[in-house]
Amino acid sequence: MPINRKIAFYIYYTGLFGLSASIPVSKFGTSLGMILISFAWFLNWNWNEKLSLLKEHKIPLIASVSLFFIFVFGLIHSENINYALKDLKIKAPLFIIPIVFALSGFKLDRKRIIVALIILTSSGVIASIIGYISYYIRTTQGEILDLRYMSPFISMIRLSLILSFGFGLGLWGFSKLKSNLKWLLLVPICWIVYFIVCAESLTGLVLMPVLSLYFMVFLLKHNRTMAFGLGLILLISSIWLAFKLTDVSSLVFANNSYKYIEKTLNGRKYKHNIKVLTRENGYLLYDNLNEEEMRKEWNLRSSLRYNDTIKGFNLGAVLIRFLTSKGISKDSVGVSLLTNDEIMAVERGIPNVYYITADPIARRVHVGFMEIRNAIENEKYIGSSITSRYIYARTGFQIFKENFLFGTGTGDVKDEFFKKYKKLNTKEVYYDKRSHNQYLTVAITLGIFGLITFVGIISLLMKTYNGTLIYIFFLGQLILLLGMLWEDTLETQAGIAIFSLLLNLFLFEKRYN
Repeated sequence: MPINRKIAFYIYYTGLFGLSASIPVSKFGTSLGMILISFAWFLNWNWNEKLSLLKEHKIPLIASVSLFFIFVFGLIHSENINYALKDLKIKAPLFIIPIVFALSGFKLDRKRIIVALIILTSSGVIASIIGYISYYIRTTQGEILDLRYMSPFISMIRLSLILSFGFGLGLWGFSKLKSNLKWLLLVPICWIVYFIVCAESLTGLVLMPVLSLYFMVFLLKHNRTMAFGLGLILLISSIWLAFKLTDVSSLVFANNSYKYIEKTLNGRKYKHNIKVLTRENGYLLYDNLNEEEMRKEWNLRSSLRYNDTIKGFNLGAVLIRFLTSKGISKDSVGVSLLTNDEIMAVERGIPNVYYITADPIARRVHVGFMEIRNAIENEKYIGSSITSRYIYARTGFQIFKENFLFGTGTGDVKDEFFKKYKKLNTKEVYYDKRSHNQYLTVAITLGIFGLITFVGIISLLMKTYNGTLIYIFFLGQLILLLGMLWEDTLETQAGIAIFSLLLNLFLFEKRYN
């Protein structure tokens, strides 16, 4: 083997495995991995072989790189060329990775593909462990942190995509391995489930049951006993979840009767604002309220002041919500009835007594139902991860309708959202938000023809796949296609890297006869 080819070989797989390891933890490492595999592609200097490989992989290669070029075509009618070029730079892996994988001359066989995927998911597990430990230490020291801090390197949504893939990959490995060592796979599988639940990741909580069902269908052809056991677990979990949803919905959507009281026990007048329909556990938020008494009693019981703002939330507002959730008066008596643990909960920003004892899944469901109720009754969307997406999608759909055929152009999506939010007099907090739906974002960017092309290319690649890792390939595509329903996966470096790797790593597998 020529020395340049030997060196290129080691650089190539260092770059590939480094890329897999870096996506969950490092933007720099992700970029460096792609630079290394690209450099190895040139260093190999096998141009005749590349021509032969081009003929061999012509259809999947052309289809895959077309996912990049459809956005290049969007430059034709783009007005913001600077942002368009920045956007294309982010999307460059859609072009680089398929060409490097298809034409490098280094054989991507089944074993190396699995190793790359194990490295990717192992790095995601390590990132989640680091995030969990860091979050736990900082919160026990008194810091008030959002659960998203459990993902310290990339967004929680994208880490959840990787962990969900690791969950499915682990189940597949458990069913395939013959050695007793397969039982060790239960450790990362259980950790992923535990982390997703603790982080209250809606992406993970939605994907894991779907992936379990997908795995069960796979098992029906290979191990019916295991499939039956998994099906039983899914059935029991579904029944438990149904009861949980019923209990939480009855709590959130209750309409407890309003009891008008004129004065507190100390003779001070209550304020009653029953026009605001916001409720906590069925109780109106602003009835029977005397903030003067609340403030005085709170300041006696806590080292934190009633008017303090801690990590972005107002302590007094949290206290009002907490007392309301207990169904007690918002005055000195109400505050005096709080236990020391409940005082500490309010200090940590916990707004509802239910959240103290509820498990993470029930808590996430409660929050989601609260967001939906506030959106329906009060048209309140700010700060709601679920209902705010309605605003993003509604605004995006309006932009799409106005640019139905050919879209706004690759560089103009952000500008069009800003204009639309401003025209609709939407809260400024939305101005940097897009549709949070990749299909809608593509439609806004490239129009209906671009969306049809985008979906058509992905469908073609899935239909023509003929590798040996069918279960894992479709596992990745299922995660990506579902995730794009509620996230702009292709608008960030991490999202693009995950998408490109989980698609192209399989398309150019070298099969040995």
